[in-house]
Amino acid sequence: MTVGVAKPWVTATARQTGLPQIEVTVSGADLAPLAGALGVVVLAAFGAVIATRGWVRRALGVLIVLASLVVLVSALHPLGATGELEDALAARGWTGGDYDSGIAAWRWLALAGSVASILVGLAISLYGGRWATMGAAYDAPGGAQDAVPGRQPDRAASTEAEVWREIDEGRDPTDPSRRPGA
Repeated sequence: MTVGVAKPWVTATARQTGLPQIEVTVSGADLAPLAGALGVVVLAAFGAVIATRGWVRRALGVLIVLASLVVLVSALHPLGATGELEDALAARGWTGGDYDSGIAAWRWLALAGSVASILVGLAISLYGGRWATMGAAYDAPGGAQDAVPGRQPDRAASTEAEVWREIDEGRDPTDPSRRPGA
C-alpha cells in the first residue's frame, strides 16, 4: 500500500499542433499526502502487533482499519486530480485544450492493499487478543521470569551447557552481579 501511494496514480497525454506530445504522471503522494503518511502508520502498526498482546493488540487492529479506510477513500476519490494533472501539463509547456487521462496500475495496487489491510485489521481487532504472544525470553531483564518464588539465584554459569540453560531461562550469563562474590 505504501509503495502504491508513492507511485503514479493518474496519467495525462496532451497533443498540440506543431509541438511534441506531452505526457505527465501524478503520484498518489501528490494527490493524497495523508495516504502516504497513513501507509507508514499501517506498516508500523503491523510490526507492533507482533510485540503486543491483549487490548493493545486489538487497539492496533482498529488503528489499522481506520488508517486503511482513509487510504481507500483517498485512492477512490483523489481530490484535485484534474488540477494536479493540468498543473503538471502546464509545467511541460501545455497551453490548454484537450488531453487524455488515465488511471495508472499503482492506484489499483494501493486500493487492493488498503482493502487487504482493512480485512487483516478487522481480524486483529476481533481475534488478536487470543493470539499467541512473544515468549518471556524477550521481556526486559529482571522481569517476571527472574522472580520465581522459592528459587535461589544460580551461581555464574561455567560450562557451555550451563550458559545455554541460563540463556534459555531468560537470564544473562554474562551479568557481573550474578557472579559469586559480587
